Amino acid sequence: MYVLALTGGLGSGKSTAAQVFAERGAVVIDLDEIGRTLLVQAAAVRERVVEAFGADILGADGLVDRTALAAVAFATEEGTARLNAIMHPAILAAVAGALDTLALQGEQPPAVVLVVPLLVESPLFLEPVDAVLTISANEDLRIERAVARGMSREDAENRLARQAGDGERREIADYVIENDGDIESFQAAIGEFWDMEIAPRER
Repeated sequence: MYVLALTGGLGSGKSTAAQVFAERGAVVIDLDEIGRTLLVQAAAVRERVVEAFGADILGADGLVDRTALAAVAFATEEGTARLNAIMHPAILAAVAGALDTLALQGEQPPAVVLVVPLLVESPLFLEPVDAVLTISANEDLRIERAVARGMSREDAENRLARQAGDGERREIADYVIENDGDIESFQAAIGEFWDMEIAPRER
Protein backbone atom coordinates (compact mmCIF):
# COMPACT_ATOMS: atom_id res chain seq x y z
CA MET A 1 0.00 0.00 0.00
CA TYR A 2 1.58 3.24 -1.18
CA VAL A 3 1.38 6.09 1.34
CA LEU A 4 2.00 9.66 0.18
CA ALA A 5 2.38 12.53 2.63
CA LEU A 6 0.88 15.76 1.30
CA THR A 7 2.22 18.81 3.10
CA GLY A 8 2.31 22.58 2.74
CA GLY A 9 1.74 25.69 4.79
CA LEU A 10 -1.52 27.41 5.60
CA GLY A 11 -3.35 28.35 2.39
CA SER A 12 -0.97 26.45 0.12
CA GLY A 13 -3.67 24.34 -1.53
CA LYS A 14 -3.53 21.03 0.33
CA SER A 15 -7.31 20.62 0.41
CA THR A 16 -7.61 21.21 -3.34
CA ALA A 17 -4.84 18.70 -4.04
CA ALA A 18 -6.43 16.15 -1.70
CA GLN A 19 -9.75 16.51 -3.50
CA VAL A 20 -8.11 15.81 -6.86
CA PHE A 21 -6.42 12.72 -5.42
CA ALA A 22 -9.69 11.49 -3.90
CA GLU A 23 -11.46 11.86 -7.25
CA ARG A 24 -8.81 9.54 -8.72
CA GLY A 25 -9.41 6.85 -6.14
CA ALA A 26 -6.98 7.67 -3.35
CA VAL A 27 -7.98 7.27 0.27
CA VAL A 28 -7.37 10.67 1.88
CA ILE A 29 -6.64 10.88 5.60
CA ASP A 30 -6.62 14.47 6.83
CA LEU A 31 -4.64 14.77 10.05
CA ASP A 32 -6.29 18.09 10.94
CA GLU A 33 -9.66 16.35 10.73
CA ILE A 34 -8.40 13.56 12.97
CA GLY A 35 -7.24 16.20 15.45
CA ARG A 36 -10.66 17.85 15.45
CA THR A 37 -12.34 14.48 16.02
CA LEU A 38 -10.01 13.63 18.89
CA LEU A 39 -10.81 16.91 20.64
CA VAL A 40 -14.49 15.95 20.58
CA GLN A 41 -14.41 12.19 21.08
CA ALA A 42 -11.21 11.45 23.04
CA ALA A 43 -11.81 12.61 26.58
CA ALA A 44 -8.20 11.99 27.67
CA VAL A 45 -6.85 14.18 24.86
CA ARG A 46 -9.38 16.92 25.52
CA GLU A 47 -8.60 16.93 29.24
CA ARG A 48 -4.87 17.30 28.58
CA VAL A 49 -5.51 20.23 26.23
CA VAL A 50 -7.76 21.96 28.77
CA GLU A 51 -5.18 21.36 31.49
CA ALA A 52 -2.50 22.94 29.31
CA PHE A 53 -4.47 25.97 28.08
CA GLY A 54 -7.20 26.56 30.66
CA ALA A 55 -10.97 26.26 30.83
CA ASP A 56 -11.41 29.47 28.81
CA ILE A 57 -10.92 27.43 25.63
CA LEU A 58 -14.18 25.57 26.35
CA GLY A 59 -17.45 26.64 24.80
CA ALA A 60 -20.83 26.68 26.48
CA ASP A 61 -21.34 23.07 25.40
CA GLY A 62 -18.25 21.96 27.31
CA LEU A 63 -16.33 21.17 24.14
CA VAL A 64 -13.12 22.80 22.98
CA ASP A 65 -13.71 26.00 21.04
CA ARG A 66 -11.06 25.59 18.34
CA THR A 67 -10.97 29.34 17.62
CA ALA A 68 -10.27 30.09 21.28
CA LEU A 69 -7.69 27.30 21.41
CA ALA A 70 -5.93 28.58 18.30
CA ALA A 71 -5.79 32.12 19.68
CA VAL A 72 -3.90 30.86 22.72
CA ALA A 73 -1.86 28.00 21.27
CA PHE A 74 -0.57 29.77 18.17
CA ALA A 75 0.22 33.05 19.90
CA THR A 76 3.62 31.80 21.06
CA GLU A 77 6.12 29.14 20.04
CA GLU A 78 5.82 27.59 23.48
CA GLY A 79 2.06 27.30 23.17
CA THR A 80 2.29 25.73 19.74
CA ALA A 81 4.88 23.22 20.94
CA ARG A 82 2.73 22.35 23.96
CA LEU A 83 -0.33 21.69 21.79
CA ASN A 84 1.65 19.63 19.29
CA ALA A 85 3.18 17.51 22.06
CA ILE A 86 -0.33 16.55 23.16
CA MET A 87 -2.02 16.16 19.79
CA HIS A 88 0.58 14.68 17.46
CA PRO A 89 1.22 11.33 19.20
CA ALA A 90 -2.54 10.80 19.51
CA ILE A 91 -3.04 11.66 15.84
CA LEU A 92 -0.23 9.31 14.76
CA ALA A 93 -1.83 6.47 16.72
CA ALA A 94 -5.14 7.12 14.96
CA VAL A 95 -3.39 7.17 11.57
CA ALA A 96 -1.66 3.87 12.32
CA GLY A 97 -5.01 2.33 13.18
CA ALA A 98 -6.57 3.61 9.96
CA LEU A 99 -3.68 2.24 7.87
CA ASP A 100 -3.91 -1.14 9.60
CA THR A 101 -7.62 -1.29 8.77
CA LEU A 102 -6.96 -0.45 5.12
CA ALA A 103 -4.20 -3.06 4.92
CA LEU A 104 -6.68 -5.75 5.95
CA GLN A 105 -9.03 -4.93 3.08
CA GLY A 106 -9.00 -7.25 0.08
CA GLU A 107 -8.63 -4.58 -2.59
CA GLN A 108 -6.06 -1.89 -1.87
CA PRO A 109 -6.51 1.74 -2.99
CA PRO A 110 -4.04 3.08 -5.56
CA ALA A 111 -2.64 5.34 -2.84
CA VAL A 112 -3.29 6.58 0.65
CA VAL A 113 -2.73 10.32 0.96
CA LEU A 114 -1.94 11.68 4.42
CA VAL A 115 -2.59 15.41 4.57
CA VAL A 116 0.05 16.56 7.07
CA PRO A 117 0.33 20.34 7.51
CA LEU A 118 3.12 20.15 10.12
CA LEU A 119 5.33 17.44 8.67
CA VAL A 120 8.59 19.35 9.14
CA GLU A 121 7.66 20.27 12.69
CA SER A 122 6.67 16.69 13.57
CA PRO A 123 8.83 14.23 11.63
CA LEU A 124 7.20 11.33 13.51
CA PHE A 125 4.53 11.53 10.81
CA LEU A 126 7.15 10.38 8.30
CA GLU A 127 7.12 6.90 9.86
CA PRO A 128 4.34 5.37 7.72
CA VAL A 129 5.16 7.36 4.56
CA ASP A 130 6.71 6.21 1.27
CA ALA A 131 7.10 9.68 -0.29
CA VAL A 132 6.43 13.35 0.43
CA LEU A 133 4.71 15.88 -1.85
CA THR A 134 5.12 19.52 -0.82
CA ILE A 135 2.80 22.24 -2.09
CA SER A 136 4.59 25.59 -2.22
CA ALA A 137 3.05 29.04 -2.59
CA ASN A 138 3.83 32.70 -2.01
CA GLU A 139 3.25 33.63 1.64
CA ASP A 140 1.17 36.76 0.96
CA LEU A 141 -1.06 34.74 -1.35
CA ARG A 142 -1.47 32.06 1.28
CA ILE A 143 -2.57 34.64 3.84
CA GLU A 144 -5.13 36.05 1.39
CA ARG A 145 -6.52 32.56 0.79
CA ALA A 146 -6.81 31.90 4.53
CA VAL A 147 -8.60 35.22 5.07
CA ALA A 148 -10.96 34.45 2.18
CA ARG A 149 -11.89 31.22 3.97
CA GLY A 150 -12.94 33.19 7.05
CA MET A 151 -9.78 33.28 9.14
CA SER A 152 -8.71 36.60 10.61
CA ARG A 153 -5.51 38.08 9.21
CA GLU A 154 -3.95 38.10 12.68
CA ASP A 155 -4.70 34.41 13.18
CA ALA A 156 -3.34 33.56 9.72
CA GLU A 157 -0.13 35.51 10.34
CA ASN A 158 0.33 33.93 13.78
CA ARG A 159 -0.07 30.45 12.34
CA LEU A 160 2.36 31.11 9.51
CA ALA A 161 4.89 32.48 11.99
CA ARG A 162 4.74 29.18 13.91
CA GLN A 163 5.05 26.99 10.81
CA ALA A 164 8.13 25.88 8.94
CA GLY A 165 8.94 27.75 5.76
CA ASP A 166 8.61 26.39 2.24
CA GLY A 167 12.39 26.00 2.04
CA GLU A 168 12.34 23.57 4.96
CA ARG A 169 9.44 21.66 3.42
CA ARG A 170 11.36 21.34 0.16
CA GLU A 171 14.23 19.71 2.03
CA ILE A 172 12.08 16.77 3.10
CA ALA A 173 10.10 16.54 -0.15
CA ASP A 174 10.42 13.95 -2.88
CA TYR A 175 8.17 16.11 -5.08
CA VAL A 176 7.30 19.83 -5.10
CA ILE A 177 4.36 21.49 -6.90
CA GLU A 178 3.97 25.27 -7.03
CA ASN A 179 0.55 26.85 -6.44
CA ASP A 180 0.99 30.53 -7.21
CA GLY A 181 -1.48 30.62 -10.12
CA ASP A 182 -5.18 29.94 -10.64
CA ILE A 183 -6.95 26.91 -9.26
CA GLU A 184 -7.47 25.32 -12.67
CA SER A 185 -3.72 25.28 -13.37
CA PHE A 186 -3.03 23.84 -9.94
CA GLN A 187 -5.64 21.10 -10.34
CA ALA A 188 -4.11 20.22 -13.70
CA ALA A 189 -0.65 20.00 -12.13
CA ILE A 190 -1.93 17.68 -9.41
CA GLY A 191 -3.67 15.53 -11.99
CA GLU A 192 -0.48 15.31 -14.03
CA PHE A 193 1.46 14.30 -10.91
CA TRP A 194 -1.04 11.50 -10.31
CA ASP A 195 -0.81 10.28 -13.89
CA MET A 196 3.00 10.29 -13.85
CA GLU A 197 3.80 9.10 -10.33
CA ILE A 198 0.79 7.26 -8.86
CA ALA A 199 -1.22 5.71 -11.68
CA PRO A 200 1.70 3.61 -13.00
CA ARG A 201 1.90 1.85 -9.62
CA GLU A 202 -1.50 0.26 -10.26
CA ARG A 203 -0.23 -1.64 -13.30
